[in-house]
Amino acid sequence: MENNILPDFVSGIPTAKNRSRERRSLIAGYYSNLWKRLQKEGKKNMIFNDYLGVNIYIVENESDKKTINTASMKWQSTYAVKHLKEIVADACGDENLPIYEKPKKGTQTKNGYKNMAILYYDFVNEELPYLNFKIKLTIGIRADNKHVQYCVNKIEVKEKSRPYQASTP
Repeated sequence: MENNILPDFVSGIPTAKNRSRERRSLIAGYYSNLWKRLQKEGKKNMIFNDYLGVNIYIVENESDKKTINTASMKWQSTYAVKHLKEIVADACGDENLPIYEKPKKGTQTKNGYKNMAILYYDFVNEELPYLNFKIKLTIGIRADNKHVQYCVNKIEVKEKSRPYQASTP
């Protein structure tokens, strides 16, 4: 098999567009396993992000909810959830974009976020070109300064700036 041909499964994840239902189930399982692993490690459902210098909480029925709906649409996003611990720890800002933005009306404000942080993570694989893509990690910041992983998904790389930059928390 050539390296530029997308296989039917990547790391156990179906790649076909019409397999989102299966990917939803996988994502729920990845979150469940991550919560169990963090508890065993005594981390209380949090992962330290080096770039922001804060603990990012992985909150059941909050962190997984938006991600399950969004990440199941693309196999790369589901792959990212499988590597969520690494992404949360190592994601960083894009020098061309602001890190903080105002929360959108709806779920972000309903969850009590006063601010949102947008970080990025690049998957790089020299041998398999289909494993080269950029992930967007969205973190909700509450009034008590608690940082909560809100969503993780693959993005199409487009150089554009956001219209609003919120102040730092």
